[in-house]
Amino acid sequence: MLTIGQTAYKHRKKIVVAILSFFLLIIVAVRGIISDPGNTGTAKINDNVKVWQPVVEEYAEKYGIGDYTETILAIMMVESGGNGPDIMQSSESIGLPPNSISDPVQSIKVGVQHLASVIKDAKKKGLDFWTPIQSYNFGSGFNNYVESHGKQYSFDLASGFAKKQANGKKVKYENPIADFNGNWRYAYGNMYYVMLVQEYLSTSSDIGNADASYLGQDKYKKLMSEVQKYNGWPYVWGGSNPNVGFDCSGLVQYNYRLIGYNLPRTAAEQYNATVRISEPKPGDLIFFKGTNSSRPSSAITHVGIYIDKNRMYDASDSGVGYSTWNRGYWKTHFAGFGRVVK
Repeated sequence: MLTIGQTAYKHRKKIVVAILSFFLLIIVAVRGIISDPGNTGTAKINDNVKVWQPVVEEYAEKYGIGDYTETILAIMMVESGGNGPDIMQSSESIGLPPNSISDPVQSIKVGVQHLASVIKDAKKKGLDFWTPIQSYNFGSGFNNYVESHGKQYSFDLASGFAKKQANGKKVKYENPIADFNGNWRYAYGNMYYVMLVQEYLSTSSDIGNADASYLGQDKYKKLMSEVQKYNGWPYVWGGSNPNVGFDCSGLVQYNYRLIGYNLPRTAAEQYNATVRISEPKPGDLIFFKGTNSSRPSSAITHVGIYIDKNRMYDASDSGVGYSTWNRGYWKTHFAGFGRVVK
């Protein structure tokens, strides 16, 4: 009895989440609003999936991909919409038949571990952000395929890989995502997988309250108009201009220069060059520490553009775009706000 009690206490957070999820699923089912993932056209993360966010964050942090939380939730939407025990459809990644995993927490653990492994491999090979997302569906062999075909994901490469694996066999695929292609796919995995995941990731053009920006409405709007040109671009270490791409501080430096502010190159230097503030406004900078394992945990290693109390715009391993800074991975690494002055 003591052992059981100790085990229950150790996993108390997961147990609470599982219980809450159980009741939530009942409520959603009664209301008749359980979604059909990938076909609703809403591009929204539903409540069935959102309830698992604490577990996703726990395992994403454990396996070193803490900034992929939103992407993992999008994957979960594509895989199951939050329905069924193998919530991330991860059984096959450990050599089991589909839907063999009967515990949602275990499915998330295995799914996140699998995603982390293909991401790690992709980074080692110098690949872009989207290749390992497709490899979650195809398997790590797609990483090798992209490495030998230019190191940059494209739908044509996903289609070519699937064609090769399926020996050219096609099947019908009645999903709106495939309307442009005649509603078929090759009979191996899902070559539309990245597109499906992207439907559930924020591509919002809402720049927040421009009137409140310390930069002034016009300059702030110009800043956000410029940075959003690169929405969805992959993160490029050392990148500081559109010709090569951007890392976090490169994105900030390049685009603030366009509105008349000269900033130094690195996140740490930008932190030192800005004025510390406690109540940020749109257009201020937001800094993070300890996101680079090769640097001291107290070192400033990441920077983004503050949008509002929930969002920032930055270049991270998830690519260029909006990120949620006040929870999960980013919250644990938050270092402070800075105001750019001339």
